[in-house]
Amino acid sequence: MTGPLRIDGSGGEGGGQILRTALTLSAITGQPFAIDKIRARRVRPGLRPQHLAAIRAATLACGADVHGAFEGSPDLRFSPGSVKAGRFRFEIETAGAASLVLQTVLPILATADEPSQVEVTGGTHVPASPSASYLRRHWAAVVARLGLRTRIELVRAGFYPRGGGELRAVVEPWARGQGLSLEQRGAFVGLAGESGAGRLKGNVARRQRDAAEARFWEEKRWPAAWDVLDAPSASPGSFLLVEAIFETGRLAIGFLGEKGMPAEQIGDRAARHLLKLIEASDSAVDGHLADQLVVPISAAGGGGRVTTCEVTRHLETVAETARLFGFDVRVTGRRGGPGAVEVARV
Repeated sequence: MTGPLRIDGSGGEGGGQILRTALTLSAITGQPFAIDKIRARRVRPGLRPQHLAAIRAATLACGADVHGAFEGSPDLRFSPGSVKAGRFRFEIETAGAASLVLQTVLPILATADEPSQVEVTGGTHVPASPSASYLRRHWAAVVARLGLRTRIELVRAGFYPRGGGELRAVVEPWARGQGLSLEQRGAFVGLAGESGAGRLKGNVARRQRDAAEARFWEEKRWPAAWDVLDAPSASPGSFLLVEAIFETGRLAIGFLGEKGMPAEQIGDRAARHLLKLIEASDSAVDGHLADQLVVPISAAGGGGRVTTCEVTRHLETVAETARLFGFDVRVTGRRGGPGAVEVARV
C-alpha cells in the first residue's frame, strides 16, 4: 500500500488554495495526502481560522482522519473516508471567506446519494476572495453545466474586517460524467448585475447601480437587468457584481465599497472594468472563474476545455495540485494574458 501524496504547501501562489484543492480532490478520489510548509511565505504562516473551517468541512463531509488541524500548524495529514450527506454548519471566527469553504465542501457532498444542506458563517464579501454574489450567481451557473447543482442563499452579509455574515447552500446528488466546453463565448446576450448594501444610509446600492448602468449606456447603449439588495448585515458595507452573459461564455467582476469612496465611483469603476474585460479578448470566462472551474471539471470526469481572459498564478497552482491527484490538467498561454485550461476525460 502506497503512502499519502506529498504536497509542498509553499509552492505555487503559496496560499490556502493548494490546501482547499487538495481537500476536495482527496475526499472525492479517496487519496490521502500530507501537506507541509502551509502558507510558509505569508506574513502569518500556517493554518488560519478560514483554513481550519475548510478542513473541518471536508473532514465531516467524508469522515476523514486528520492530524495537524490547529491554528498556526504548518503541516496537515488528511485521510478521507466515505462521503455522507447531511446538514452541516461551519463557523469562521474571523472575516475569512465563507464562499471558499462552500467551494471546498459542496463538490464533496455532491458525490453523496442524498442532498445536503450547508451553513457557513464568516465573511461573505471580503477582499481577495470570491464574494457571495459571485458564487451564487456566476460560479453556480457555470458548474451547473457539469451537473453540479447548488442553491446558495445570502442570509446575512459579512464585510471585512468584522465578518459575521452567513451563507446557506443546498447541493443535490451529482450525476457525474459530463464535460464542459467553453472555448467560444458566442453571441452577446446581455448584462446583469447585483448591487447591495447593509447598514448604510444614502441609497448606496441604488447609486452604485445607477452609475454602472450609466456607464454601460454611455459606452455601448447596453441596458442591464439588476437586483438591488438592502441586505441584512453584521456591519456596514456595500458590494457590486456586474456580469456579461453570452450564448456560452460568461464574464463577471465584483467590487466592494471602500471608506471614503463615493458609491458612484464604485459603480462606474466596476462597469469600466467589465467593458475592458469584454474588449480585451474573445475568451469565454474571466480569469477568476477559470481557476475555480478546474476542480469541478476534474471531479466530474467528463473533461473539458475553457478559454480565459487571463492566465493567473492561481490557475496554475490549482492545475499543479490537481495533477498530483492524477488528473491530466494543462494550462496554455502566458501568465497575465489570455489562455486556456484543459482537463482530460477520466
